[in-house]
Amino acid sequence: MKRRIFTEADLDELTDDQGYAHCQFDGLALKHKDLSQSKFTECSFRGADLTSARLNGCEFENCDLSNVKLAGANLFSARFTNCKLMGLNLTEGTNLTATKFSKCNFDYARLRGLSLENMKFNDCSFIEADLSLTNLKEAAFLKCNLEGVDWAEAEFFQTDLRGSTLLGLNVCKGNFKGAIISAEQAAELARGLGLQVV
Repeated sequence: MKRRIFTEADLDELTDDQGYAHCQFDGLALKHKDLSQSKFTECSFRGADLTSARLNGCEFENCDLSNVKLAGANLFSARFTNCKLMGLNLTEGTNLTATKFSKCNFDYARLRGLSLENMKFNDCSFIEADLSLTNLKEAAFLKCNLEGVDWAEAEFFQTDLRGSTLLGLNVCKGNFKGAIISAEQAAELARGLGLQVV
């Protein structure tokens, strides 16, 4: 299917509660834009500026949001399925309450200092992502790739990491008290410390 390429001149056409499929918004300035309750299917937003945009209730399926700016955006109850979020830089002030992510790629993303409390990530990749200083209370990373994640000073409480890949996790460098892992993961971490598990 032919992809529609939006330009700055087309931005007035973008409104809330609409459906967009096979559209390209790469590099566009969408600051403060209200796109609430819209559905985006197989769309590309690479490098777009969505600072302080209203995206609550939006659905993103098979979209590329790599290197998008989302500082201060409202993503309340948004859903992301099979989306690329590589290099994403989220900062404090971004509302992620009740946002759901499934099969998304967060490799090299910066989520430093955010509250991810009660959030669930299913089958997502976070290779070398920055989760330092994050609030991870009662968050769940189910079947995620957490290889090389920076957890410095992250806050854990009932944080479920079971079923996820924890390669590179250095339990000596961080305080992981409150994280939930499986016996198999514990044995893997012990071997990483040079301990012999029998």
